[in-house]
Amino acid sequence: MSIKVIIVEDEPRVRKGLAEAIDWPLFGMELIGTAANGLEGLELFRLHRPELVVADIRMPVMDGLAMTEAILEIQPHTKVIIISGHDEFTYAQKCISLGVTNYLLKPIGKKRFHTELDKVREELQADLQRQAKSLEWEQKLKSSLPVLRNAFLEEWLNGAAPTGEDTLRESFSFLNIPYEWDMEAAVAIFEMDGKEGLSSGDGRLLEFAMNNVIGELLGDSGIAYQRGNGQTVVIYQSFSSDLAEDLSLWAEQARVKINSLLKISLTAAVSAESVHAAELPRIFKETIGLLRLKLSLGTNTILHKSLVQPEQNPFALLNPSDEILLVQHVEMNDEAEIARMMEELFGQWKESGSLAYADEWSFQLAGIFTGLAHRLGKSVRSFVNDEQMEKWRHPEQFRTLEEMMSWWRQLYIELSKSYEGFRTDRKTKIIQQVMDYVDEYIYENITREDAAQHVYINSSYLSRMFKKVTGESFSDFVIRKKMEKAIHLLQVERVMVYEVADRLGYKDPSYFARVFKKYTGKSPSDFQE
Repeated sequence: MSIKVIIVEDEPRVRKGLAEAIDWPLFGMELIGTAANGLEGLELFRLHRPELVVADIRMPVMDGLAMTEAILEIQPHTKVIIISGHDEFTYAQKCISLGVTNYLLKPIGKKRFHTELDKVREELQADLQRQAKSLEWEQKLKSSLPVLRNAFLEEWLNGAAPTGEDTLRESFSFLNIPYEWDMEAAVAIFEMDGKEGLSSGDGRLLEFAMNNVIGELLGDSGIAYQRGNGQTVVIYQSFSSDLAEDLSLWAEQARVKINSLLKISLTAAVSAESVHAAELPRIFKETIGLLRLKLSLGTNTILHKSLVQPEQNPFALLNPSDEILLVQHVEMNDEAEIARMMEELFGQWKESGSLAYADEWSFQLAGIFTGLAHRLGKSVRSFVNDEQMEKWRHPEQFRTLEEMMSWWRQLYIELSKSYEGFRTDRKTKIIQQVMDYVDEYIYENITREDAAQHVYINSSYLSRMFKKVTGESFSDFVIRKKMEKAIHLLQVERVMVYEVADRLGYKDPSYFARVFKKYTGKSPSDFQE
């Protein structure tokens, strides 16, 4: 792209000489106009916005310095070459203050002027490279903002980020996190209940969809972000006189809505109070603790501090005979009895309702498991990976009592089988829903975005998941289903070709025929013979 140039000079001879004597294209430049004074030059600049202005200083109506000052206010990156017949220090000083470094005295030799043009071209190219680099970093930052925002909020609420208000304000502003600093806020944490029967991919997809729906329902009333464990955290702000109560009502409405949309059960814990920003990490930790109540109080509900009951018993103890039986079942690799016993023990504990918190129960099972692993001459780490070790050490991470029971049952069975795997993969339910959607709306113009919206996930994420699960791209799948439907309409229902094309969303029958032949190897009419 050529560098646009204008010349502003009141002497006609000099103006014409500069315009005609210079081979502008040689320098990658295009002369787009000349002007006889500063005012005309400013108007010409406003009209064309050139990258380079060559101007005299002393001119009628408006001098070159006043024009240059006005131009640089409009477009600061403009390059200006000042030419003057007066070697006066005040002029040079003014040019320097304006940021003009190209100051030439008349008469100007052609070689010297060429040198200046080369210099300007190099400066503009360097400016363009810097702008491109800056734009590239800006785009990278924008694409990374959601991840950076989530990471910052997680660190801050867990006390791992600076908490001074000035520093927080700067971080929130940089990451474009909306927050009303003069208002109090309350915290809610949403968690999907139970993942039994779901693959890890299914669970993550549903948690992602849950987070998206919560964000939409929240609107401008606060901040929502997804934690690494799939929970969605809401920092809630409104003009309510009782913010905590208002949050409880909103959380219940959100729970019911998500139940209806995603067909999943979820539990939310809400803070008992609203506080200013400095206190949010404290009530966040308290709210995390409230989620442990679901193990004893049940799921698919809203949990708050008033539900905490005094503990009647500090531990839920296994009696000696139960412990002996469990050890025997493991040593004899009796999977059925291990499963039955786990279900029976957890069922008895749930019915007793003697504890508000169930993590002590998990620690007892961990002790028995450790002894059994050592009897086999192995360490616990031989059976428990890093991800599992997190729940081993922090049983409050279990979502439900049923999840805890299922986790320990599986771990004990794996121990008894000594590394023999027994889990099998299952088809992703989300992808099956998408396939059903395509079948249902086969006569419509089906897009990837429509299908993604149907299952409440990102369209790009759907494409990757669809290809991974089926081995076929989403668009190829849609075309295949449409062509299969077309064959049925042509062969079985004997529908005319143009009507088949119209039914399946192809407005141009000839384009439909080309797609059909590419897929089947035959023309549509061949299927009607």
